[in-house]
This record gives sequence, structure tokens and C-alpha cells, in this order.
Amino acid sequence: MAYHMGFEKVILIGVDHNFVTKGDANKTITSQGDDPNHFAPNYFGKGFKWQLPDLETSERAYRMAKTAFTADGREVLDATIGGKLTVFPKIDYLSLF
Repeated sequence: MAYHMGFEKVILIGVDHNFVTKGDANKTITSQGDDPNHFAPNYFGKGFKWQLPDLETSERAYRMAKTAFTADGREVLDATIGGKLTVFPKIDYLSLF
């Protein structure tokens, strides 16, 4: 969306690209208690049904986005603190303020 809106620079914040909960991509599971995968333990409360992420497919999409932005002389940067995504150049989150 940011590409089609014409942004020259996009900065990602909060793209951890990492989940503690493991299993087959897109498999529906039911939360058993506190959520270890998000910024708040009650993000998905006990009993919440959700699908495990497909990080591999997400990463393919990120690479496609990087290719499109780069081809147009634009850029995507990653300011996520502690994130595991390696597709985009990292920048220091605190340097943004």
C-alpha cells in the first residue's frame, strides 16, 4: 500500500518476524494462556483461536517489496528493536526521534 501511495521512504516498526509458538504455517490453534508472541500477554487471551504465521511466505513478499521499492529508487528500512527480519536495512529506532 505504501508503494502505491508513492512513499519514497518507508520505516517498519514492530515487525518481529519471530514467534515463540511453533507449528505448521496457517494451522489454527487455540491460545492456552498468556500470549508470548506479542507485546502484551493478553493480546490473544486464553481460548482465542488464531492461525500460526507463515514467516517464509511473508519473507518472500518482503523481498518482492524491496525489489519494487529499490527499482524505483525508493527504500524500506526496519527500525524494529530486536526483530529477526533481515530483508531490509536496519536503522536505530531511537534515531527517529
